[in-house]
Amino acid sequence: MAADGASSAASADAHRGLVRARILRGARAELAARGLSVRVEDVADAAGVSRRTVFRYFPTREALLAAALEESMRSYGEHVPRPLAGQSLEQWLGAAVAAVHRMNAQHGQVYFELASGAALDGELARITRARRRARRQLVDGFTATAWELAGGTGAPPQWVHDTVAVLLSAFATEALGPDFGRTPDQIAASLTPALMHALRGAVADERGGG
Repeated sequence: MAADGASSAASADAHRGLVRARILRGARAELAARGLSVRVEDVADAAGVSRRTVFRYFPTREALLAAALEESMRSYGEHVPRPLAGQSLEQWLGAAVAAVHRMNAQHGQVYFELASGAALDGELARITRARRRARRQLVDGFTATAWELAGGTGAPPQWVHDTVAVLLSAFATEALGPDFGRTPDQIAASLTPALMHALRGAVADERGGG
């Protein structure tokens, strides 16, 4: 009997976990399409559950959106490939830039809204601060890796760091995607040579004492 009870509890926990994951997937999809104007009803429809079910798992709309955004941010850096042993700058850079722009596009409207610095309160304000920290970590790590692969020594120049920040930004994805019909891979193909040129130029300046 005790074993049956434990099995039933485990099964119920697993079911709750699946429903919660489905709600979060729906929320992420709706946030990408609609941005912060998304309604709980939109998320419920996307997840195939009732509005009441959503509120059983998340007490408020803000708590729901915050949880979905936190999940998105956790996956962001995981999709940027680390260079393999012996891999050149050219081999790594294009794939890494494309990975970032794919994630920017996948996050969609909400990521652009968060990056724009819109005034938010409560849980969403906390998420905005966390997104900013995560983005800085991404840019810092990306710049350090690219600088090392390019043959730079010491700390990369600030302008190289800032160039990476701009070329990997959601604003770059937004500028070339909707307006010019570019896919994330096409955006990467356009921006990678510019970043490559900047890195090579900075390393040449360093070696020449410029």
